[in-house]
Amino acid sequence: MIQNKPTFSHQISTLLLMKTLYTLFFFSFFLFSCGSIKPEAPLNIIEETPIIQQTLSSIVVPIKINLTPYLKETENSIPKKFTGKQENCDGVSFSYTFFRDPIQFNGNKNSLAFEVDGKYALKLNYCPQCTDLFDSKGNCVVPRIYASCGVNEPLRKITVGYSTLLSISPDYKIKSKTDLQKVETTDPCEITVFKYDATKTLKTEITKALENLEKDIDKEIGKVDLRTQAESAWKTLSNPISLGKYGYLYTNPSKIGLENLTFNGNNATFDLSIGLNPTLNTNLIEDFKNKELPKLSNFTNQDGFVVTLDILASYDSISSIISNEIKGKELEIKGKKVIFEQLKIIGSTNKLLNFEIAFSGKKKGVLYLSGTPKFDKEKQIISFPDLEFDVKTKSALLKSAKWLFSSKITDMIRLNAVFDLNTHIETVKTTLNKQINTQVQKGVFLKGNVKKVKLEEIYPTENQLILRINTEGKIYLEL
Repeated sequence: MIQNKPTFSHQISTLLLMKTLYTLFFFSFFLFSCGSIKPEAPLNIIEETPIIQQTLSSIVVPIKINLTPYLKETENSIPKKFTGKQENCDGVSFSYTFFRDPIQFNGNKNSLAFEVDGKYALKLNYCPQCTDLFDSKGNCVVPRIYASCGVNEPLRKITVGYSTLLSISPDYKIKSKTDLQKVETTDPCEITVFKYDATKTLKTEITKALENLEKDIDKEIGKVDLRTQAESAWKTLSNPISLGKYGYLYTNPSKIGLENLTFNGNNATFDLSIGLNPTLNTNLIEDFKNKELPKLSNFTNQDGFVVTLDILASYDSISSIISNEIKGKELEIKGKKVIFEQLKIIGSTNKLLNFEIAFSGKKKGVLYLSGTPKFDKEKQIISFPDLEFDVKTKSALLKSAKWLFSSKITDMIRLNAVFDLNTHIETVKTTLNKQINTQVQKGVFLKGNVKKVKLEEIYPTENQLILRINTEGKIYLEL
């Protein structure tokens, strides 16, 4: 058989075919051996864990008010001179003039007690019998007998005492109920010429006049308005409080009540109990708005030493913590090196958190994993024991880099995605104690002492992890 020798053109074609196949082989090898891996990211399907309503916490705002200016106005509004008379045809007729000294107010517990020293002059006349024979109004059948006390002689002394019960109305004004408690004459007025003791009559008449002043006293005391002090406390608590690198504390006040109203001298002291649902947000809320001051309610301080605080930790902030733990760590899998570059949380699917991890080494790219956060309340540890490759990442690895589909990777991430919160909690407690003892605005000081911080629950949501923390201590405002 005679074989045909390949022509020159056929040789060229064969060489081109071999070169093309070699190029394709080399490209495929490069693609699957040295190229990057970037599977499709998992979908974030939000089915948030129902969040149990946060227990209403409370703080106490002690307020002290000097009532001197208000009591001075009350003093100035009350007449300093009183007059009265009673005219009879027969029997005793009288007229009196009463001058009071300045009122001395003295607060005691929930009431104001005040006494007024006064002086009086009393004129009397006596007619044993009258007749209307010559005058329908009557005439005394004998000359009247005249007498007096405190006329052309030192004024006689008298002491008057009031007691005012005080409370606060829902519109932040002081309500008072004043009662005349005593009228005591130091110098009795006894008329010997017609054997008459005018003291009882005088007390009765002056008492009538002074009882009419009770409403005037209550009206003046009712002008005391505590809204300014309450609004100052409310506004201060409503504003976000910076806690440095931990973010911003939002106390979110919702209710306000008043208790322990007491008086000492001219000072009134009371506690504003403010109900709140505090949160610590790692980011500043841009469109945050203060709530208006509500009316006083019957809310009282249930336990000023326990505050439930929700920390709203963005996934970005948590990612930075995890990434610091894992960045730069290396693994050797089947003789090939894997270097972890960055790890971050990209969202959640139902109760799972989705992680993206960037790596380099023999290959480079990203991998996606998912895991359920497990919280050990007793040990205060968060972990992800079921952390596994996402379904789409598994598929991509099985097709292109099966050697990467290794438990060594998931084991390392599980190991480094364990958060022992005890150290962080102590740091948070120290930071809180430092930050809450500060002047938040001129003349307004936030003070307190956080004794205990403990994580109670965790709630994964679309963009953040809610950490519900129980804090024991005391926080209050000093105005």
